[in-house]
Amino acid sequence: MPKDHLLLPAILVLLLFTASSTYADDSLEFKGLKIGSTAEELRIKYPELVCSDPKQEATRPVNEKLKKFWERKQMEADLFCETVIDGRARPTALSEVTGHRINAIDFHFIADRLMYGYASLDSMAFDDLIAALTIKYGLPTRKDTEEVRARAGAKFTNTIFYWKRAGATIRVSKYDVGLDTASYSLSADNYWPEIARRRAARAKATGKSLDCAPEVGDRPS
Repeated sequence: MPKDHLLLPAILVLLLFTASSTYADDSLEFKGLKIGSTAEELRIKYPELVCSDPKQEATRPVNEKLKKFWERKQMEADLFCETVIDGRARPTALSEVTGHRINAIDFHFIADRLMYGYASLDSMAFDDLIAALTIKYGLPTRKDTEEVRARAGAKFTNTIFYWKRAGATIRVSKYDVGLDTASYSLSADNYWPEIARRRAARAKATGKSLDCAPEVGDRPS
């Protein structure tokens, strides 16, 4: 048998291995977790996170504001894991990104699979975060700008970058809940349709519309 025939299978195996490795390295992640990670994987990696079942929390005798929060979260997650970072505590793997302190972080699970992760941080971290993600994933897939208005009435331009891969998207916004806060998130592409489906079912059952975007980092006290 010619030597070329012996080499061909080995070359194909090498190409398949290289392609698989490139795809694995190229898949998006959020604080070391990928879309589809389980809640147990999250707990092992970050035991400091507090996880709650929104349906159970909504039935507890709490104030009306907190009850509405959990009723809304039922539309967004089967399991909601969160923590507010203490700025005075020692930095940890969870509390920082690109050398900047995270203010709050949460993870949304549906059917025990990570569907959405969100972090808020100082807007001064925006440029460093974009640079780090560009090094890791290449140039952003998309860039959007929008006009935002400060409380005093001044206008600013918000910049939003996206990195898209099969089934998932990273979104980084320079301004989020305020001009001093940026946001960084990873979401499954089928997460938003599932939220819309749940809200439609809830609206049909209750006669009340829940047409609003997921609100994160806004848990009432």
